[in-house]
Amino acid sequence: MYLKKNEMEKIKFFLKKKTFFFRKKIFNSNRIFNRNTIWFIILKKNNKIGIGECNPLLEKSVSKNRFENELENLSKRVVSLKKTEVRHYHKYISYSSIFFGLEQAFLSLKNQFPVLYDSEFFHGKKGISINALIWLNSFKKKNKGSVIKEIENRIIEGFSFIKMKISANFFDYQYSVLKKIKKKYPFIKIRVDANGSFENMKKTLYCLNKLYDLSIIHSIEQPISSGYWKNMSKICKQSKLPIALDEELEGIHELKEKKRLLDIIHPEYVVLKPSINGGFYGSKEWILEANKRKIKWWISSSLESNIGLNAITQWTFMMMRKQHLKYSNVDSHVHGLNTGVLYVNNWISPLEIKEGSIWYNPSLKWKIFF
Repeated sequence: MYLKKNEMEKIKFFLKKKTFFFRKKIFNSNRIFNRNTIWFIILKKNNKIGIGECNPLLEKSVSKNRFENELENLSKRVVSLKKTEVRHYHKYISYSSIFFGLEQAFLSLKNQFPVLYDSEFFHGKKGISINALIWLNSFKKKNKGSVIKEIENRIIEGFSFIKMKISANFFDYQYSVLKKIKKKYPFIKIRVDANGSFENMKKTLYCLNKLYDLSIIHSIEQPISSGYWKNMSKICKQSKLPIALDEELEGIHELKEKKRLLDIIHPEYVVLKPSINGGFYGSKEWILEANKRKIKWWISSSLESNIGLNAITQWTFMMMRKQHLKYSNVDSHVHGLNTGVLYVNNWISPLEIKEGSIWYNPSLKWKIFF
């Protein structure tokens, strides 16, 4: 008995969700993270499987019920339309993380999960340079010795690029820690991320220029809250320290608006997070427009599980290769892709962090259980 062509090509769509728990409570200047519930799209077709992660943790104004309803409605659309290109479903999706999840699912269905992009990275031949990450909770006890020890541990592990969460409220204390780090490790490079915690323009510029004078600070992400384009533009023009836009990009999905924002603010860098910047499609638009304006960029994860991180790392490597960038620990092309280590119950995967880079080890197997 032979199956009809349309039966052979029928797509099966499954939704699963899992709650991930952080190894320890972490926080930035805006919020505390204890756990994270993530939804997964699983597609099956012609003995192939695709998996995509929908992680709304960093998206603004997410209603759990609305989010789940949109996923349920999307599953019906995919089964009925039978199209396996994400562009056919754009108008039915309001959440960036759902669009990104479907995008991952279709790509890995086409190439057979866990492959999204066949490359030297996927075959374990090249890694991607990444930064270590020091969260704000490391400064809570105001113990300089423990913070410096944590940074030393990252250096011993092979990191020469570190990202540090900072807050306007802790600035004097954090600045004193950074002075000690500079004295002991003058070769280190540090990105600081304020998550929009500065308010007063005069104080903001004063603090940024103090950081610049340390000479070990690479840049600062999102010094003030998003939405104040004129103020951010002034900071970019007047600050000695290079500015990177992060939260500023969230919620801007129209190409015309992306161009307008970059033209008005013209930062030194933009930070792309596929989960909140419209998936690979939306993030690539930002990159192309940034390149036209000689604005540099790097990619960051958004507290995804290893399934989402697998997708982002493969895409990041592919984008670097397309842009003819060197795979070395140089300037802006050190990415923020190490958040997978934060979960106690993350999926077991071939992703490994070695000597300041993330690698895909083909000899290791995935273990995914829902």
